[in-house]
This record gives sequence, structure tokens and C-alpha cells, in this order.
Amino acid sequence: FEGTGKGTNLEGSGEDQASLRQPSLLSLQFREKLQDVLPTLPSQDDSYLLKWLRARSFDLPKAEAMLRKVRERGTLLLGGPRCAGTYIPGVIRKYMSGGMCGYDREGSPVWYEIIGPLDAKGLLFSASKQDLIKNKFRDCELLRHACDQQSEKLGKKIEMVTMVYDCEGLGLKHLWKPAVETYGEILSMFEENYPESLKRLFIVKAPKLFPVAYNLVKHFLSEDTRKKVVVLGANWKEVLQKYIDPAQIPVEYGGTLTDPDGDPKCSSKINYGGDVPERYYVRDRLAQKYEHSVVVNRGSSHQVEYEILFP
Repeated sequence: FEGTGKGTNLEGSGEDQASLRQPSLLSLQFREKLQDVLPTLPSQDDSYLLKWLRARSFDLPKAEAMLRKVRERGTLLLGGPRCAGTYIPGVIRKYMSGGMCGYDREGSPVWYEIIGPLDAKGLLFSASKQDLIKNKFRDCELLRHACDQQSEKLGKKIEMVTMVYDCEGLGLKHLWKPAVETYGEILSMFEENYPESLKRLFIVKAPKLFPVAYNLVKHFLSEDTRKKVVVLGANWKEVLQKYIDPAQIPVEYGGTLTDPDGDPKCSSKINYGGDVPERYYVRDRLAQKYEHSVVVNRGSSHQVEYEILFP
């Protein structure tokens, strides 16, 4: 576990404000080096460029290389309304869980990930890994666009999002190797394309299997991101309300917010996933790469030793 429920890096802390003042000269140098690509970036203001510098500990060459690498892929060019029109297969739209719902007390968008009902195998049998990554990229762009809208509405810079991961129902089916690999690529995409965009990530209703699942993917996260992961205990509803007004939290998660029809889960904003019907399947297996393989002849035996992380 990376958090105890007591500590997290909060946006707007004294340390963050100091880091914003410190690199003024460096940010000017960074802007100068990026003159050829500035017009193609989603934003050209200092706060946006500083996010890339902070992500590389103010190492100018590394920050420049990181941003140029992302731009060359073309991912940054799918910003805002253009991204909203990106084609996503219907099966993903219908069964990929998660959604944005409400804002925290500082005005940042709140995103919910619903792990338990997520049918990773069904989705990967029904759509390509690239489509799943594209869908998550689209979600990230919508969040970035929501931050821009909040900045304009509130008259202050909103650059980060709060995330709530509902891990109730996390099980062995979620640890299927292709699913873990896909999720790892999604995390890498987030780290590379959206530096300094996560304010805090709350884990709620975590089962005993959670440490195992987290160990499988945490190496995809930067050290700074890991520090923002906070695993909450039985009082998770009270902790959420400390950072998010109850009026902005669905009833399902301890608040008072409902859909217009009274739905306590706010299903119009948050997709709760579910098992993907086999009629959507376009394949019945996925090629998997294993670290080790061995052929055992009939009548022979082969002993393998494994460290058991979860009984």
C-alpha cells in the first residue's frame, strides 16, 4: 500500500507554490526550445508547460524529449471536441465501467473507476486492446477539457483530477495476464501524456487481494503518482466527504447526489459495466507471452517453484 488514509499530496500546498515560483527562468527556456511545436499543443500557457517540467524534476532536456515524444505520436492533437468524436466500439461504451461525476471542494473533476463488475476478458474478446486504450485516452481528454471549463468558470487554474477507485469485487478474474498488461499500458499512457494531472487517488472497499493486484501494476506509475494513492479504511465515506462536498457525491458513495430520476448510483454519469455477452465476441482467445515455457512428455514430471503472494 502507498497510502494510509492520513497523508496525500494536496494541490496548492506550500511546497507546490514554491515549485511554481522557482522555475520561472527555466520555463522561459523551455518555451524557447519548443517554439516550433507550441502552436500544436493543447495549451501554451506557463502552467501547462510547468507540468512537463515538474514531471521530469525540472530536467529541461528530459522534459523536452518527453513532450516531443508524445507530440510525435499525435495523441495530443486529439484534444477537446475532436476527441469527443473519436470512434469507440459500442461494446466498450456499454460495458467499460467508470465515469466523471461531480467536483471536489477545490473545483477539480472527480472520476470514478468501478473495478468489480468490469469484465476485462469479455472486453478484450470483443474489441482490440488499441480500442480500449483509445477509449481511456478519450476519457482523459474529456477530463482535461472539464478542467479547462472549470478554470474558466471559477476564475482559477484547475489542472488536476481526483479519482475514486471502487475495488469491491476485485478478484482473480481481474488478474488475467492480458488484462493486467492492457491496464499497464493505459497507466503508462496516462503517465506519459498527462503529467502532473492526478491530485489524489482514493481506493475504497479494497479486498485482501488488492495488495497483489497493486503490486502487478505499480511499476507503471511514477514515484510521485504512487504517493498520491491513498487506501481508505472503513471510514472511507467520511474521508471522501472531507475532500468532496456530499452534494457532489452519489448516494452510492455516501453523498446526496442522484440522477434526475432518483438513481442513487448516478448511472447517467458513471457506467457500472457488467459481463459482456458472448454475442459481442470477435475472438475466443488471445495470444499470450509467458516468461517461461516447458514441454512435459507423457509419463514425465517437471517441478516448478512459485512464491505464493495470496493464499
